[in-house]
Amino acid sequence: MPHPGLKVATCPDFDGKLSDIEPEFQKHLKIFVPMVLASENLVIKEIAGQKVKAKELVQYFKSYLEIYKGDELPEPKSMLAATAEANNLAAVAAARETYVNLMEGVCGGGKPYLNTQMLETQHAHIKDKAMLQFRSKRKMGGDNFSEKYREKLDSDLEELFEQFRGHNESKNIFKAARTPAVFFALAVVFYILSGLFGLIGIYSVANICNMAMGVALITLILWAYIRYSGEMREIGAQLDELANLIWDNVSTLAT
Repeated sequence: MPHPGLKVATCPDFDGKLSDIEPEFQKHLKIFVPMVLASENLVIKEIAGQKVKAKELVQYFKSYLEIYKGDELPEPKSMLAATAEANNLAAVAAARETYVNLMEGVCGGGKPYLNTQMLETQHAHIKDKAMLQFRSKRKMGGDNFSEKYREKLDSDLEELFEQFRGHNESKNIFKAARTPAVFFALAVVFYILSGLFGLIGIYSVANICNMAMGVALITLILWAYIRYSGEMREIGAQLDELANLIWDNVSTLAT
């Protein structure tokens, strides 16, 4: 390749503009790029005897960019370590993808609610598959080097499971209806108590019950607005927690 020009080589403000690159270099570049990247000339990359997928290749590029950030060329040992790191990270990503795809088939967006025990059983089974895939994939660096990546994968899968668990719980219509049911029940109870206390002449307590009934109804309306509009989600979460607390306490007293 001819020299790209003095602006490219010496100007600190060079930003890649074609107008700053010598025409002769551009001419040869148009020949060189197709020669290297033409589909008939591309060779599938292999590392440790395994073909590298395009998305895995991106991980290798990221690792190599890290060691090329300095002012000096990296040592071969650093290149080997970067390749081993990228190789293990690619194995982690592939195992994660397997876990996500299989869990989507069990409790994804289009699937009905799955009871908690069965969901945990499926999670354990699918997690074992993903971990086995990671262990079975040929990796560089040895078992000791790969151990921290195995631990990272284990942690990542547990985090993903918590997301799937939360999404699955949102499909439970009984739990979804718990909050409005609790506040509506409170309003009804305080309405009945207000009538009873008013009937026997204890008007101060009846007024307190009326006020509590009003608060319960306003809370119910606020919760419905939050669910409909998607605004004030933090307040909505607090109302759900309050309803769950009341539900649990009443259930405990009932038993």
